Amino acid sequence: MRAYKWTKKEIIAHILMIIIDLAILVPIYFLIITAFKPYNEIIRVPPTFWPQNFTLDNFFSFAALREVNLIRATINSLLISVVVTAGTLFFSTLAGYAFAMLRFKFKEPIFIAILSKYMMPTALLLVPWYWIMRILGLVDNLIAVIIVNLIGAWTIYYMRSYISQIPTDYVESARIDGASELEIFMKIIMPLIKPAIGVATIINFLWSWNYFLWPLIILNSPENFTMPIAIAYVRYLGYAGGELLNYGGIAASSLVYALPIVILYICLQRYLVESFISAGIKR
Repeated sequence: MRAYKWTKKEIIAHILMIIIDLAILVPIYFLIITAFKPYNEIIRVPPTFWPQNFTLDNFFSFAALREVNLIRATINSLLISVVVTAGTLFFSTLAGYAFAMLRFKFKEPIFIAILSKYMMPTALLLVPWYWIMRILGLVDNLIAVIIVNLIGAWTIYYMRSYISQIPTDYVESARIDGASELEIFMKIIMPLIKPAIGVATIINFLWSWNYFLWPLIILNSPENFTMPIAIAYVRYLGYAGGELLNYGGIAASSLVYALPIVILYICLQRYLVESFISAGIKR
């Protein structure tokens, strides 16, 4: 059996991939071990590559902060992310089906108007959003964060593109058999777009979980803070009256912050791969 000979391009490509992998994994590794180190070991020079004095104090310290309740902030972020993701998937999937399979007046202008919201920077919408929430009496309320994100322009565009790849023969045959549009959507379209729903779930949850600017403006009370805002507070709550950075607390809170995203990705990665595979297959 002849040994495989590596070409120069393959060697260079593998070296570049290893460098990129190390650039991604090394900071993650140091984040993890920093969360389990005491402060004097964190600032030691040269640094240690494994916790010599393993401790969980960083997790208990940031969980016991009086200035901001990170446990409550985690619950707030989970609530917002779950509701926004579920609402966005519900409305955007129906809208994507309508734009892909139905014929109605002004379909294209309405679709372009929806896309224009996705193209606008969030900063342009902050003032009108705040003005509307003040009129509705929703300032410093988690509902204000949820409402403005319930309908996602990107998700509508993505669902429309994905559903458009489904042969219209399926839909037309169901209509001839007397099936309603809701039955067609639930029994034919939904089983075929599971990979797209998995991808949209991950992306929308990630966006909602990382949302910082709008919650920072509309939420004032510490009990309503989300995780990104709470971690920003933790950054400046050090061991010496805020003069020193609490590196261990920041690392520990960052681990807790990343955990839901990692769990969600592990659960839905199969749909993510299926979506990429189906995107490369032309019917």
